Amino acid sequence: MKKIILLLGVLFMGISSGFAQNGVSKPLVQKPTYFDISPPLRDMVKYAPEKVDNSWKDGIVRNYNNPYGATANEQMKAVGVDPNVQRWFGQTLSDTSILNFGGNNNTQGYVPPDTYGDVGPNNYFQVVNCHYTIYDKSGTLLFGPTNNSSVWNGMPNNYNSGDAVVVYDEVADRWLFSQFSLPSGNSGPFYQMIAISQTPDPTGSWYRYQYTFTDMGDYPKIGVWPDGYYMTVNRFHNASSYVGIGTMAFNRTKMLVGDPTAEMVEFTLDQSNEAWAMLPSDCDGAFPPLGTPNYITYQANQHLQIYEFHVNWDTLTNSTFTKSTTLPVNPYGIVGTIPQKGTGKNVDPISGRIMYRLQFRKFSDHWSMAACGTVAVGSGVAAQRWYELRNTGTGWSIYQQGTYCPDSNYRWMGSIAMDTIGNMALGFSISSSSLYPSIHYTGRVSSDPHNTMSITERAIYDGSGYETYSGSGNLRWGDYSSMTVDPSAQSTFWYTQMYYASSGSNWSTRIASFSFADILNVVVKASPNTICAGQSSQLNAVGYGGSGTYTYSWTSIPAGFTSQLQNPVVSPSVTTQYIATVNDGTNSKSDTALVTVITQPTAYAGPPATYPNTTPLFPVTGTATSYSTVKWLTAGDGHFNMDTVLNSLYYPGTGDDGNGGVDLTLKAYPLAICSDTASSTVHITLSFPQGIGENSSGVFGVTVVPNPTSGQFSITVHGVRNTEIRISITDLTGKDIFTETEHAITNDQTKVIDLTGNPKGVYFIKVKTDQQSTTKKLVIE
Repeated sequence: MKKIILLLGVLFMGISSGFAQNGVSKPLVQKPTYFDISPPLRDMVKYAPEKVDNSWKDGIVRNYNNPYGATANEQMKAVGVDPNVQRWFGQTLSDTSILNFGGNNNTQGYVPPDTYGDVGPNNYFQVVNCHYTIYDKSGTLLFGPTNNSSVWNGMPNNYNSGDAVVVYDEVADRWLFSQFSLPSGNSGPFYQMIAISQTPDPTGSWYRYQYTFTDMGDYPKIGVWPDGYYMTVNRFHNASSYVGIGTMAFNRTKMLVGDPTAEMVEFTLDQSNEAWAMLPSDCDGAFPPLGTPNYITYQANQHLQIYEFHVNWDTLTNSTFTKSTTLPVNPYGIVGTIPQKGTGKNVDPISGRIMYRLQFRKFSDHWSMAACGTVAVGSGVAAQRWYELRNTGTGWSIYQQGTYCPDSNYRWMGSIAMDTIGNMALGFSISSSSLYPSIHYTGRVSSDPHNTMSITERAIYDGSGYETYSGSGNLRWGDYSSMTVDPSAQSTFWYTQMYYASSGSNWSTRIASFSFADILNVVVKASPNTICAGQSSQLNAVGYGGSGTYTYSWTSIPAGFTSQLQNPVVSPSVTTQYIATVNDGTNSKSDTALVTVITQPTAYAGPPATYPNTTPLFPVTGTATSYSTVKWLTAGDGHFNMDTVLNSLYYPGTGDDGNGGVDLTLKAYPLAICSDTASSTVHITLSFPQGIGENSSGVFGVTVVPNPTSGQFSITVHGVRNTEIRISITDLTGKDIFTETEHAITNDQTKVIDLTGNPKGVYFIKVKTDQQSTTKKLVIE
């Protein structure tokens, strides 16, 4: 055996105390306690899985309990009514089962199996609590069953403790296999064993790592991400006292090349935090951009909570784990127990959390995450609550959510996944007092109405017995199951789950693959989906399923566009919805895409106007459409009180007076996707007031401009030097709407008045001195 032993210990580093807020620890950093490279698994000694004694976990490691002590009855009632309970079966028939064969069974004498598996280009790798088996994709056994610990044969501290997870890294074309090792049982130290296959062949050699922890990390779950392998655990002190959540990131880049220094960065949340059974986002398909944080998520107290975990591999202590997005969800209750046919013994539902995996998938115009969990409906019937979260560039939101409960049977222990066109498959256990626990699935195609599972529910395997294991509390069941998507056949789903062929504690598992390829489906997109008037958008329609031979027909709302092309180019002048109908010779299916049209900006600076050159300021009123910002410009030497609003005041300069007027220009700048700037210029004439020449005679009079007005205007009173003047404005009923008295210190006194907001119509302006008075009509329009 080629071996490199690195007893590096655990290196703890810290940064500022700011990480203490909300119970988040400082980043804890460690390197592997041990590393080596295994011989090929196929050449290692093969042996049957040995009996194990995991009874110490029962009632101590509380996968199935609420860590805060609330009873099921206290949590049963939902706050409010779930508007999306689906109380009917899907009507879309699907019969594309590909494989359905038996997997691992209980050769080692423990309950539950913790059933999990993943699929690669050539293999299906199934793992239960303490042993694993590798198959080819026709269901032929290639390796196993054998103890999980056999992957780390020859390493120190290697004990077959279970809670194993296997994931296929699609981008790297490698396998990751992990389990915890508890050689001292309830006492530490505790170890996490991680192995990365050297090649795509899981029966070949593996890079083997071991990391050391002072608390036991139970319920470990792992997600593949561009910059790391992310893991979440529920932490227990001495494997008995709950102390909070652990989240870790392992250096994926180093692990893939067998670098023995591959670091791990860990953050913890203390037990005062509501978080429980957090899940890392696990990417299928193309990665998001490097530097995108992993989205660590949990469900509690009627919401989903997302944390963002970002590792700085250059400066590890600059890594961050921050509370990001809280998403309120439809009301739900907690399920107490699951009944079984033929017995009064109930099994544990593990209700109120989201179940492994939190699948992430990157699409051309959005990112999605899919998750599901068990909730109570009505009197406590267990149902599958499922979510699709979306991020279109502005953060995560709930795109759709449903609660699948089509009859009175109990559905629990679910797992959900989404393929490359947005179809979803949901697998689960199903049981009741008249039904032995069995394995079923349903699903939906991407163009279905939101919040519904449209695929007719089908059985993968109908159980013929119930569980009788005599552990404490509810009988343990599953702990989790696994729905994954085939990376080499992207519309094929693989599901593995437990059942009983006969009553007792000798559980069995099943592995099945299926697709929705017989269901005609179409996905329509527009790129870009927002254009400026005069630009083009590429429509794209892709048919799936059915006969495989398609014709396409396009229409639009508003009407006017038709095409028989699969991917036409359009240049709408207004916002338009495009409908593509695909026909496979027998059936038709439609989907739509919206192209939003933004028009180029327009600007109007208003009509020409004339003001007396004695006016110190006058209003300007412009209009504009489809603009991001506006700006007023002057060709003279005056200035605006505000030049970035449509309605402003202009103060003419001496040059404007000397020129007898000024040109004012309003510019409207386009919205982001458009490029043209609109402008409009108005000429304002500045003249001597009527009856008053350059050498004013001091004759009393009043000038009102503009009149009519939109509400803002100026009054100039002539011949009133050193005089007290009173201005009043009344409506047609004689009601005063404006009064003011002031002392005139110049011969021509100007006052700007703003009646914007008053009703349109005729008003009267009365100006009075101690010797004279006059009345003017004012029109607001």
